[in-house]
Amino acid sequence: VASTAHIRHPIIAPLSAMQIPRAMAALVATSLSCVSVLAAASATNPLASVIQLLDSLAIKIAKEGEAEAKAYKEFVEWCDDAAKNTQFELKTAKDKKAKLEATIGQAAGDAEASAAKIEELVGSVATSEAELKSATEIRKKEFSDFAASEAELMDAIDAVGRAIAVLERGSASLAQVDT
Repeated sequence: VASTAHIRHPIIAPLSAMQIPRAMAALVATSLSCVSVLAAASATNPLASVIQLLDSLAIKIAKEGEAEAKAYKEFVEWCDDAAKNTQFELKTAKDKKAKLEATIGQAAGDAEASAAKIEELVGSVATSEAELKSATEIRKKEFSDFAASEAELMDAIDAVGRAIAVLERGSASLAQVDT
C-alpha cells in the first residue's frame, strides 16, 4: 500500500495523511446517499451499477485509509520510542564518558605520584648503595688493620712465651750464681 503524504487534485485542497480517512468517510457517505436514490430509480440501470462499483471502491479506499492511518500512528509511536531510547542511550553514554574521563584523570595523577615516589626511592637506593660501599671499604680496612695488629700481637705473645721459657731455664742458672 503506497503512503501518500498529500493528495493533489485541481479542485480538492491537499490533505494530510491524518485527514484522508475523514475525507474517505465523507465520500462514502455521499456515495451511499446517491446510491440509495439511484437504486430506487432503477435497479437495472447501467449507471446504477457504476455507482455501486464506485461505492464499493470508496469503502475499500476508506478501509485502506484507516489501515494506513493505523500503520502511520504505529510508526509514529515507534519513532517516538526509538527517539526516547536513543536519547536515553546518549545520556547514559555521556555519563559513562564523564566517569571514564574522571577515572583517567585520577589514574594519571596516581601515575605522576608513583613516578615521583619511584624517583625518590631510586635516590634512596643510590644513597644506600653508596653508604654500603663506604661501610664495606671501612670494614675491609678495619679487618686488614685487625689482621696486622693480631699478627703483631701474636708475634709479641710468641716472643714473651720464648722469653719466659728462656727466663725459666736461665733462672735456674741465675739462682746458682746468687748463692
